[in-house]
Amino acid sequence: MYISPMLLHKSDEAFSNANFLTELKLDGIRLTLSKFDGKVNLYTRHKNNVSSKFKELHNIDIPSGTILDGEIIVTDHKGRPDWELMMERFQSSKSLHAIQYCVFDILY
Repeated sequence: MYISPMLLHKSDEAFSNANFLTELKLDGIRLTLSKFDGKVNLYTRHKNNVSSKFKELHNIDIPSGTILDGEIIVTDHKGRPDWELMMERFQSSKSLHAIQYCVFDILY
C-alpha cells in the first residue's frame, strides 16, 4: 500500500508557533515503509519500489498493517548525515555503509 508523504513547502516568512515543533532536515532518501502480511515494501516519494536496495529493513520489528514515513540516511565518522555516502550505498550492493531509517510519522 502506498500513501503519498507530506512534502515541505516554501514560506515567505519565518514560522513561529508554540503549538508546533520542527525537525532537523536530514540529507538522505525519503521512504515510506509498509508491512502487510509479514512483507515489507519501501517506496520513494516518486512511488518507486526500492525494497531490494535495503534488505536489512525486511525484518523490521513492527506490526503487520503498519505504514511509516521517514528518511534513510548514512552518517559520516562524526555522526552527520552524508549525502554522498548515502548515494554510494544506494547505488552499490557491495557498499558496506550502514543505513539508519529515521521515522518522521506513523501513517497507518
